Amino acid sequence: MNGDGVQAPPVEDAGATPFVAVGARRGSLATAAVLAAAGLVLLSQAVLLDLGSLSLPGPGFVPVALSLATILLAGIIAVRDWQVDDDGATVGLGYRDVVIVFAAMLAVPPLFEPLGAYPTLGLFAAVLLVLVARTGVAVAVAAAAIGMVACWFFFGLALALQLPTGTILERIGL
Repeated sequence: MNGDGVQAPPVEDAGATPFVAVGARRGSLATAAVLAAAGLVLLSQAVLLDLGSLSLPGPGFVPVALSLATILLAGIIAVRDWQVDDDGATVGLGYRDVVIVFAAMLAVPPLFEPLGAYPTLGLFAAVLLVLVARTGVAVAVAAAAIGMVACWFFFGLALALQLPTGTILERIGL
């Protein structure tokens, strides 16, 4: 409310508006299918690793177990939603902020080796702060720098881990 006792209109958040609305049942079945497909792809790669035994699991044991759990849960979702009648409810697909975060997460792995751990994480944080949280660039850069120092302190000093420095920083001697 403002000083006159009149309630201000709500501010529209562009990140909260979906690109498209799809049927809830159809969307849930599609999600189950994507989860099952991802589980199958992960399982096909996990079985290439040594499984070991229950008493001494190998490096492929947990990935196989997680892949099977993903496939099983996707099947449960699909069966549950297949049995429910379509009531016409819709869900939003493609929220702006979700798409931005997903794209930023996909950009992290290819940047990790050339830039190194700390600059990549700092860039990731700054991009999300500017595009999703809508902070100013100066605030985002300062917050990302503080976050990079916190990561260095935690991983480098507290855990004594050496995170990758990156090929670009190695070439310039940093």
